[in-house]
Amino acid sequence: QKHGIANFKRFALRKAMGQRRNAARSSSPAQSLSRPTSPKLSSEITSEEFLAAERAAERGWLSSFVVSTYLKRPLLSISLSYPAIFAMGFGCSLCYGYCRPEKLPDPLRETARDASAAFFKAFDEMLSSDTMESLLNTTAQLKEVLDFQSLSVTGRFSNATSGWSGMLQNRTSFGVRDLFSIWKVQVPGISQVLGKKERVGVRLSRNGMAVKFPVVMVPGFITTGLEVWDGEECMKSYFRQRIWGTTTMLQSLMRNPDCWVRHLGLNATTGLDPLQQPHFNRSIRVRPAQGFESSDFFLGGYWLWGLMIEAFADIGYDLNSMQMAPYDWRLSFYNMEYRDRYFTKLRQQIETLKDMNGRKVVVVAHSLGGNIWHYFMQWVTHKVHVNWIHDHIESEVLVASPLLGLPKAYYSLLTGDNRDFANMGTFSAVIDHFYTSPMTRRSLWRTFSSLAMLMPQGGDKVWSESIIGMPLVQLGGRNLSVEEAYDLLAREGEVPADLQRIAAWLLKGVRLSHPADIEQQESEEPPEYSWGNALASVLPFAPKLRMYALNGFGTPTELTGAVESTGDDVELPRYSIDKGRYESGYLMGDGDYSCPVFSLGYMCHTGWQDEARNPARIPCTLKEYQDQKSTLMEKGTMRGGPASGDHIDILGNNELLQDVLTIASGGTVEGRVISGMPKVAKLIAEADGKGAR
Repeated sequence: QKHGIANFKRFALRKAMGQRRNAARSSSPAQSLSRPTSPKLSSEITSEEFLAAERAAERGWLSSFVVSTYLKRPLLSISLSYPAIFAMGFGCSLCYGYCRPEKLPDPLRETARDASAAFFKAFDEMLSSDTMESLLNTTAQLKEVLDFQSLSVTGRFSNATSGWSGMLQNRTSFGVRDLFSIWKVQVPGISQVLGKKERVGVRLSRNGMAVKFPVVMVPGFITTGLEVWDGEECMKSYFRQRIWGTTTMLQSLMRNPDCWVRHLGLNATTGLDPLQQPHFNRSIRVRPAQGFESSDFFLGGYWLWGLMIEAFADIGYDLNSMQMAPYDWRLSFYNMEYRDRYFTKLRQQIETLKDMNGRKVVVVAHSLGGNIWHYFMQWVTHKVHVNWIHDHIESEVLVASPLLGLPKAYYSLLTGDNRDFANMGTFSAVIDHFYTSPMTRRSLWRTFSSLAMLMPQGGDKVWSESIIGMPLVQLGGRNLSVEEAYDLLAREGEVPADLQRIAAWLLKGVRLSHPADIEQQESEEPPEYSWGNALASVLPFAPKLRMYALNGFGTPTELTGAVESTGDDVELPRYSIDKGRYESGYLMGDGDYSCPVFSLGYMCHTGWQDEARNPARIPCTLKEYQDQKSTLMEKGTMRGGPASGDHIDILGNNELLQDVLTIASGGTVEGRVISGMPKVAKLIAEADGKGAR
């Protein structure tokens, strides 16, 4: 190494001498032509040049080659290369620190921890505020004002130059409108500008709408924040902070993915709290956040129920007239009551609101919340009183509730993969490597018993290829029946160990399609494994109850998954999505991105017309909201916009907000069915043999 450094020093000295000769010739061309310039001896090299050569030698031959190569490039190329070099160096440093943390010096490691904490604190401050949302809204408002001003100015200019129309043809209207036409935005009038600034609740309040019936809101799957109450050492600093929701979730996930997975998961045998490692003498306790803060926003300005809560507040609602009913969405419906007494608390919550307001309660449930609410109606009818629903509930409003299940839940449990991960492309490989592999995800998701409650229900009488137009599962290019698809996950005598706790649901409950399928004596109550299946359960006798199903449609939603057998269930799941087929492995149908349209609307449209399911003939109103695409500049937000039919963004749909407030204030909402769902509903009713009467 010393010999190489000495040789490199001599090479650097010779190079420096050559550079000085070239500089002398270029600075004095006349002298170079008249007489030769004597080369400067090595003893005449300045100390600065010698130090530069020595530093170049210490860098090593590879670094010196890179530096010398880039110094020969044009200035623009050099300036553009700096960010690339920085990014490569930063990435290599991160990879080295992540893969070989034990090799880092202690001072450097401590500095890295401090820098990481400062970064995440700044990141949390940025996302926990409404900075991004406000910026987009301000941009949209500024654009509207500029548009209005451009209309006014160009209008005056056109009037003032009407005699010059020939000379200024197609020029007098050019301005901000043409600039924003790139985004295909129509210029709004002043009434539209003022209307967009006014919230739905404010407008309805001005028109006389006010509080009437108290309201309880039941959130959906993964839309309730989860907090750490007791955990391992790696989670001690997150006491009562969110492991699901807010930026602390991202922080804990990126710092220690394995620790995060252990705390978010449940015990695969019991479906309850797991034990803490390494001593296994205490339980990990993760519990749902409480109040409106549990479900109003997920991450910074990413609203969930926030706009609906705000709309209710605009017409006069407060804590005494509306409440949120959050729950641990990982638990099975049975364990929600067993561990947290969730249904008991929900009953008491409704009874308290009724006593405080003197009126029955309106229940608004979203997504999985609608499935939970119908399980609750079975529970309270059989465990509390047969007339409890009739005495306490005015109306139920189901928003995007997949009462017949959804294929995404099945694919997640079978393969550890779904459309959301498939659409990530190359980035999914990064997640698989550094954070959660398909096997880890499948193991985690199988501990969420509630995910199994969202599996497609009803078997071949609902989900067969002859009804929905495509198979639920395609294995190796062969279309499977729904029963065969069920058997891939669990069959009699072959239920995976991590699904044994919900074997009754997988082998019986999910396959039922009608109350008549249940074998029971008249004096006995139906088995609890059937309570989560809307097709097989009977509504309470509550003739004064009013039911509404408000759903979005018009967004591609997965219906068929192409599956291949690739793993051994040790390193990789036995079945995986064949991403080389179709659209990343999926065939699409109509829905709200997560739920097929017939799963959202069949029970309200046709299923509850059957007296065996609805002995009191409770009326149900179905209203559909077609997803209307809008651009970023038009809607002023990164979300779906005020007319979205997306599964989550529909909670901010202006028309839906108006309808929900109308129901809560004692009004009525007219039904509207404009999708192709009735055709599928008719086929389901024919296959079931229990059509509308």
